[in-house]
Amino acid sequence: MSGRLRPLLAAVGVLVALCLLALLPGGQRQEFEVAREFELEPLVRLPSLGPVDLSINKAVIYLWLTAGVLVALSLAINRSLRMQPGRFQAAVEGLYELARDGIVGSAMKSGRATWFPYIASVFFFVLVSNLLGLLPLPFGEHWQPSYYAATANLYVTVTLALFTFVFTHYAGLRRNGLRYFVNWAPASAPPVLKQLIWAIHLVSEVFRLVSLSVRLFANMLAGHAILAVFFAMALIFQNYLVAAVLQGASVLIYLFEIFVAVIQAFIFAILSAVYIGGAMDQEH
Repeated sequence: MSGRLRPLLAAVGVLVALCLLALLPGGQRQEFEVAREFELEPLVRLPSLGPVDLSINKAVIYLWLTAGVLVALSLAINRSLRMQPGRFQAAVEGLYELARDGIVGSAMKSGRATWFPYIASVFFFVLVSNLLGLLPLPFGEHWQPSYYAATANLYVTVTLALFTFVFTHYAGLRRNGLRYFVNWAPASAPPVLKQLIWAIHLVSEVFRLVSLSVRLFANMLAGHAILAVFFAMALIFQNYLVAAVLQGASVLIYLFEIFVAVIQAFIFAILSAVYIGGAMDQEH
């Protein structure tokens, strides 16, 4: 009988504990403004160069951190290469094969060796930047720990998308010459319709730049905003039970954000490969 009562007593104990948590106050109410987490206040003030403010904010620091991590990883990988790979080398080789075969190999018919360095660089840069944004680093207001990603800044994602935009048309012109622009409209189309198709294609090229940059920016910003909202709600509600539930939910969201960080790097890289490959191998 005692063996049967143990699960019941355990359930009652958990229920009582939850009731006590629901009745206990959560301490002094605190304020937390979610929007301030994304404001780029200067951390190190420097003089302006005309209209350009040279002050260092956390977006700049996160870009430096991303570059530093990539350089450190490159040196570590170069020094640890072995004929019999360990776990670290096997993981790096898996990511390398993903970039080479899963992204460039699957999206480009020609020019793979030429454009693989750029596509792989974009993939690893965005991936490391996204993952760094999930670490609480002391670059918030008053040097408080905060979550931020360089890719949650629109200027950063637009710059990355501009590289792909410029390289796309450079690759198309280099392979096809001025026929690259002529081929935007099918030769068999009537003259009036051909001009309309060409104009539509021109607009679509511009919107590729917009979609490529905004997609990455919006996904990273939204994930960090949701985490910040859950954290703020845990501070606002003066109840330990509510705070525990919210923090548990934030852990699940955090794990999902790791998936989003990887998939967004993959999407940005494979779309870059598709655009550059499509510019070189135009369908006539």
